[in-house]
Amino acid sequence: MKRGPVHTVTFLTIGQSPRPDLSAAIEAELPPSARIRHAGVLDGLGRAEVEARFGAVRGRATLLSRLADGAPVTLGADAVGAGLAALVERVEAEGADVVVLLCTGEFPGLRTRRARLVEPDALLTGYVGAALRGARVGVVVPLPEQVAEARTKWRALDPAPAFTTASPYADDDGALCEAARARLDAGAEALVLDCMGYGTRHREALRAAGITAPALTPGAVVGAMLGPLLA
Repeated sequence: MKRGPVHTVTFLTIGQSPRPDLSAAIEAELPPSARIRHAGVLDGLGRAEVEARFGAVRGRATLLSRLADGAPVTLGADAVGAGLAALVERVEAEGADVVVLLCTGEFPGLRTRRARLVEPDALLTGYVGAALRGARVGVVVPLPEQVAEARTKWRALDPAPAFTTASPYADDDGALCEAARARLDAGAEALVLDCMGYGTRHREALRAAGITAPALTPGAVVGAMLGPLLA
């Protein structure tokens, strides 16, 4: 029996690796032959160094991630982007064939020389624009300060989406369910959970709360689109 090609797939988190909670939905769609690696922008750094080098800056774009001990951390998107660029260069030099970002933030300056670069931001917006064309969409982001940037990111959707916030790293999913129900009560027909931190657990929590509208998570979308390319 002829075997398919063997690919080295490296998952990059903007926090500390590994993040199987972010990559599991994608890994489930990859061929068994894929070699999986993980790396993170904040690997090896203590919280004080993280805040000094990558801390959020008032008035600038922010991102939310998690440290190895599970504690959430708010980061400045500009510094993270520079860190990601260096990390992409490193993992490609180490043999990555496919580099998958575990973040839905926009990083327009990222490039690879040889490896395929998978950016959930582009895949998610493209998929939602096609699959939910004409539907009223409710978009959930982790932090209130991310809403303005999200409005720009999703500006191509028509009708314009409504936005709400709920952290994927909260101790329970009550706030997410409440935020989702508020969007649906206001007329949304589907939900987009716009952060890689949202996953199967969050979709199950919505279903358990009686919310039956479609709820798209980035990992599920990326896995469904990437898997067939590597088979």
